Amino acid sequence: MSAKPLRTKLIEFCGRQPLVRPLWQAARNLMLIERSRFVNIYHCCTQKTASQWFRAVFSDPVIIRHTGLDPEPYVALGLRYASLDGPLPPRTVGVHLYIDHPTYAALSKAEPYRSFFVLRDPRDLVVSWYFSARYSHARNPTILEMRAELERLEERDGFRYVIDKVAEFGTFEAQLSWVEAPPDPHVRIFRYEDLAADNAAFLARLLDWLEIRLSPAEFEALARRNSFERLSHGRKQGEEAARSHYRKGVAGDWKNHFDEAIMAHFRAVTGDLVTRLGYAEEEPVPATR
Repeated sequence: MSAKPLRTKLIEFCGRQPLVRPLWQAARNLMLIERSRFVNIYHCCTQKTASQWFRAVFSDPVIIRHTGLDPEPYVALGLRYASLDGPLPPRTVGVHLYIDHPTYAALSKAEPYRSFFVLRDPRDLVVSWYFSARYSHARNPTILEMRAELERLEERDGFRYVIDKVAEFGTFEAQLSWVEAPPDPHVRIFRYEDLAADNAAFLARLLDWLEIRLSPAEFEALARRNSFERLSHGRKQGEEAARSHYRKGVAGDWKNHFDEAIMAHFRAVTGDLVTRLGYAEEEPVPATR
């Protein structure tokens, strides 16, 4: 099942189809309440940082009405393999740009613009990648290769395999490149853990950074439409469905899956990444299997 809500699919369809796009833009302009002062917004991230949640938010009609910005999703694997041919189209939000900081810095960007990067504990990224690649991610050649391998491997070896693949993708390097980049008034780093702790409070901080002003009623409806419970079709945050794209929606789940052997391999691959990203180094629960 696709992780994208129907409204996201419809809005993106209207924005992509040459015959429909002019009609969509005309209708959007009639509904426009406020036009963002930014030419573009850049949503930068790695995979497994709630990128589909952000995509749904930026495709929500209330956000489009209050910004006049169309979502422009980046769908390639990205990171080490990112290839952006040119600047974003004017008056768009670059949604889930899977790029490291040097790639972002090299982009030609029209002023004024605003950017943010979503950071997640790399241990939780590994866990999310494991379940996504094994069960829920849409099929593509990379996922099919990973899925076949994970079905063959025991779970512990599967986690080791995923750690190696995520390193190969450039995910850990990309995270570090953003955290250790020079200060930039255009950019703010948001943490996935804050989103998991309180979706609505996180959304409020995000909209404040992007200067998107909604009425209290509009904000409440937007937060409700994009709550974990709504997107997961009724499950409360923390209730796991291993085969769902919205699997669990919590931070720190790595503690339920990493044992000493998996942690040793993770540290061998990533070194001091955890602390350099600002997370606490912890020991796993001793293995019982």
